Amino acid sequence: MKNFIKKVIGLELEEKILNIGVLAGMLGILFPWIGGEWLGGETVHYAGFQFYTGYIGIALFFLFGSVLLVTILPLAGSSSFIKKKNKDTFRMLVTSLATILTIASLSVLTKTTREFVRMDLRFGVYITLIGGLVASLYSFLRYQEQKKKEVKDLFHYQEDYEFKNADNQENLNANTLKMSTPKAPEPEQHTIFASASKK
Repeated sequence: MKNFIKKVIGLELEEKILNIGVLAGMLGILFPWIGGEWLGGETVHYAGFQFYTGYIGIALFFLFGSVLLVTILPLAGSSSFIKKKNKDTFRMLVTSLATILTIASLSVLTKTTREFVRMDLRFGVYITLIGGLVASLYSFLRYQEQKKKEVKDLFHYQEDYEFKNADNQENLNANTLKMSTPKAPEPEQHTIFASASKK
């Protein structure tokens, strides 16, 4: 448990903010989204997974939960259900979808408050909306960083490849030059003149 907490603390700032936004979105679903006096004068409060937006609230809870699992599972030593290279893309798409669904729910609830004057929007829907927006923003930033890193790695690989090719070409040219250069003839020994001079 201590090791898990250390890993969570060691996360990058953007990762922490992203997951805090996801947690806020999940908690907001558990709090009241709409409340007031219903027909007959009864005071009611409905959370995100209740009332007209019940199915959307349940869907939001699972969407936010899947994003949170992408972070928690590797920290806990388990294998994630998403490949590492697809993690940022997955989180950006899911958090964007969750934000769109939250806005759709907000519009439905706003219409309901107009029809039933004594019903009002509650803080839960706003917590979920803010959490979704924060998670979407930082998911997008992480996605952008991943793309920049991929492009940088691609150019770095090409530079290494060109450098190796140039080095191999230089070695090949040196070997070819060495093979094509004729050896200098050895000096001739004039034995006849040498023996005559000795006499």
